[in-house]
Amino acid sequence: MKKVNLNKLRYQILLKAKEHVSKCGWNDKLFYNIAAKSKFKFSEIAVLFPEGYITLLEMYLDTVNDQMTEDSKKINLIRLRVHERVKELVILRLKIMSREKELISKTYFHLLLPQNFKIASRCLYKAVDQIWFVAGDNSTDFNFYSKRAILASIYSMVMLHYVNNNSLDQTIELLNKQLKRVSKIPKIKNRLGDITKTISQIFKLVKNIRPIKQ
Repeated sequence: MKKVNLNKLRYQILLKAKEHVSKCGWNDKLFYNIAAKSKFKFSEIAVLFPEGYITLLEMYLDTVNDQMTEDSKKINLIRLRVHERVKELVILRLKIMSREKELISKTYFHLLLPQNFKIASRCLYKAVDQIWFVAGDNSTDFNFYSKRAILASIYSMVMLHYVNNNSLDQTIELLNKQLKRVSKIPKIKNRLGDITKTISQIFKLVKNIRPIKQ
């Protein structure tokens, strides 16, 4: 019997999903729409994504993380300071997402819905965590989360700006301004306030939360 590569099938379904989401957004009809215009049956898609379309959305954002990591190999990050690496990686993510503007816009605004708070927090955490990991961060304990909390604040603001105006240049300009305000990102331990502490605690909670079926 021929062995089936389930991850390969999931990726093929994701490619089909991206076509539909770019036009109609993320919704409960997504699996039906994919099945209607592809070789996949609804039952097969449901088995591969038992938690519903929200796990397909998370998979999409995971591929952005993976692509950023792969593309970062083309940049000589080692010559840069850590905060400069973070900046370059955020810009790299923006460039990757700019290739699918409508898709990332619909994805971002879907995650802003109140019922998607947990999955949005998880995806945000994974994004900033991957940025810091690729940048070479080796911090531990509270400093580990505080760095990610501050970057999450900047990244969220930058993404909201991007999906609202679709200008990559203006978004990068905003990123530069925000990073200047916290130009010592690797040394922020003594500059934290109650908000950062709260966000850090949230990240600790959502790190291992599983997405809920929608």
